[in-house]
Amino acid sequence: MKVCLHTTHQITQNYIGGTERFLIKIAKELKLLGWDTFIVCSSTTPVTYVEEIKVLGKIPKEYCKNVVKYHKFNYDFLKREVLGNHVHPYETALKLSSYVSQQLEGIEADLYHFNSFLSASYLDSIRFKNYIITNHENDAEMDFFWGKDFFYSFSQLVKERILKLQNAKGLYVPSKYYSHFFSNMFSLPVQAIKLGVLLNDFPSNFTKNLSRREQYFGNNDGFVILLPSRLNVLQKGHDIALEACQILKNTEMKFRLIITGLGKSSEEEIILFRKKIKDYNVEDIVILSSYGDILNAYRECDVVISPERYCSYGLSISESLSLGIETVLSDIPTYREIASNYKHAHFFENGNPKALSEQLLLLWNKHKSDNRQDMIRFRINNDIRDCAKLYSSIYDKILINEN
Repeated sequence: MKVCLHTTHQITQNYIGGTERFLIKIAKELKLLGWDTFIVCSSTTPVTYVEEIKVLGKIPKEYCKNVVKYHKFNYDFLKREVLGNHVHPYETALKLSSYVSQQLEGIEADLYHFNSFLSASYLDSIRFKNYIITNHENDAEMDFFWGKDFFYSFSQLVKERILKLQNAKGLYVPSKYYSHFFSNMFSLPVQAIKLGVLLNDFPSNFTKNLSRREQYFGNNDGFVILLPSRLNVLQKGHDIALEACQILKNTEMKFRLIITGLGKSSEEEIILFRKKIKDYNVEDIVILSSYGDILNAYRECDVVISPERYCSYGLSISESLSLGIETVLSDIPTYREIASNYKHAHFFENGNPKALSEQLLLLWNKHKSDNRQDMIRFRINNDIRDCAKLYSSIYDKILINEN
């Protein structure tokens, strides 16, 4: 049975971003369960294999001549080329759904699994008979990418059934909080299926790499802090992290902050961010880095931070908690949902750099504790195999009913 996973974004060998990572990991688990899974994304590479998963790159013909402008097919590509910078919710839904339909011309599957409410909100239900949607964007993210109050207008179109989300065989999000939120906004059932970690990729007996610490501190006294989110300052809270570093510079704490998740598509933002680092006077303690394997970043750090202002799930914090690493989180609903019951998760007030610095200072002064029991509990409760099994059951019921 063929299952096509779809994203309007790009997946490469060094893919960055939670949705892209989720798609590869879930595809691997679905394949182990027996499904013939493959991914369709926006890319000029017709066929590639990422971790043995077949990834088909599809750009509709009318957009091919302009693809050379972009290092990566992201929101800028969609806004400028597909939408022509017009972002009225109804037109956006129609144009994005049309783009998706063109991408999937000639792609046959028994079931399609889309990963955005917006880009699959006006599909032809005769052509796409069996499909479900898992949404990875919350209301604040949609407003950030598409314009102020975009989500409210979009949700009204869904509620009035002007758009066609009701034609999907199931609507899903990765958190209970957003399940309730979207269900209320759409007057449609939106179910929660949390994601999780591919535990094979994050072994519980991983070995620490002390070379970076020795490079910066010459001994074992330094504190290496990791912020593993992609560079999106407003959402991911990189500015909060920089301000916390500025505060901590005036304490006895010896530390470095490593920021990863830097892709080619964010070159302009990297330039602006380097200026911000200079403005905060933390150039000597902030390191911008990239990793082919994110596990290597976790091996180098003492603590992971995630000062996000809003988030639909939290893949990076799930990875760090699954490794037993002390993790400092903004107290947003999805993070509370994932991490509240584990002692190696520490919360601070969302948007408050002073609170973040205080929490880091507490961890710096704290005697190292054994997080193994909490780590094991987290791994039991956040295994992506459970997610794959739930989606498999959903696929199975849809296809049985079809026959």
